[in-house]
This record gives sequence, C-alpha cells and structure tokens, in this order.
Amino acid sequence: MAKGRYSGAKGRTKHKSDDENKWFAPNMWGDHRYPIVKAALDSVDEVARTLEQRWGIGRLQRIAPPDLAVKFAQATENFNEACNQDDHNYMVQKAKNLIAGWKALERSAEKNGFSPADPKVLYLRAPDDALDGKPFAIIENTGDYKRIEPDTVKRIYTMDEICRFIQFWEEKNSMANTVKDTFPGSHITSIKPNNEKKEEFFDDEIPF
Repeated sequence: MAKGRYSGAKGRTKHKSDDENKWFAPNMWGDHRYPIVKAALDSVDEVARTLEQRWGIGRLQRIAPPDLAVKFAQATENFNEACNQDDHNYMVQKAKNLIAGWKALERSAEKNGFSPADPKVLYLRAPDDALDGKPFAIIENTGDYKRIEPDTVKRIYTMDEICRFIQFWEEKNSMANTVKDTFPGSHITSIKPNNEKKEEFFDDEIPF
C-alpha cells in the first residue's frame, strides 16, 4: 500500500494471531483499482505539501478556529479510514473532502488576517526511513532561524550545511558520484552500512 507523506495516510495493523501482527493492504491497492486510489492519495498529498510549504508545518491547523480544526481532524481521520477499506469510490470521496478541508483552512487563515510563512524557508516532511518521518526545514543562512516557529520542525539546516553533507557523502561513496554523473535522474532510496551485503542506493530509470 502506498503511503501519503504529507496527507498522513497510513495503514492500520490487523491482528493475524495472538502472537503476530501484520498489515494486509485492501485489495484495491493491488488490483485494477490501484491507479484510482493512488491518484486520490497523490492529489491529497500534493495539496497538503503545497499548503504546508506556503504556511508552515501544521500552522494552518494551529491558527484555525476550534470548530474548523476539529472538522479538519475528522476529515483526516475519515480519509485514513477510507485508505484502509476496500471501496475506491469511498476513498475518492474522502480525498475530495480532505482537499476541501485544506482549502477551508487556508481561506480561514486569510480571512482572519494571517500571512503565509516566509518564502525563504523550505518546509519538508522526511521519508519514513529518515528523521523518523518528521518535518524539517531548510534555510539559506543562519540568520533565517528566527523565521521558523519554535518546535514546529525536528531539524533545521542551512544550504551551506547541506552542501557540506553532500561533499562528505560523495567523498565516502565514490559510487554515488559515478551513478549521479551517468544517470542524472537517479536518486538515493536508502543508505545502508558497508558491512551489509544488500545495498540499494539508487532507483534508476534507464532510458533504453
């Protein structure tokens, strides 16, 4: 089952036996309906990503009136529940509802005189295997720290720091340079210790 990084969609655990817990994705995530449910998930994720970048991580929910914040939380829960059922039409409807909820949060913020976040700050949510999937921010220089609300992100990095991380990584892993130079569209999907036999660094789309 695909997961929504920004929408928060996730699978719940089903009990297979007393001593084993496993998640079994609904059939719609593996049959002919997959393109439909994946498109619904992606559409919600894109709206969430866009608005969190524009307003800051979790800020629209924090500044919303209580009744709207509660309705949005319920819409999010309903969408999660729909992702775990096997009714693609129901999921699409709940996706539409959640997208409408995101837009309602933005309209409310604008109506109540709030301004979007500083455009110099790049807000992102990490993948599940990095930073515990927590939100982080990238800023141009150290003077931009004050532009970020305290305790809203797990990490803050400057552009210079990221450049140094990349240089360190490339010096330690010459294969990264070779693959990036040969296949510009490749990207790192996981990083594993050198003593592990199985290493999956890149997800390449080879044009032939």
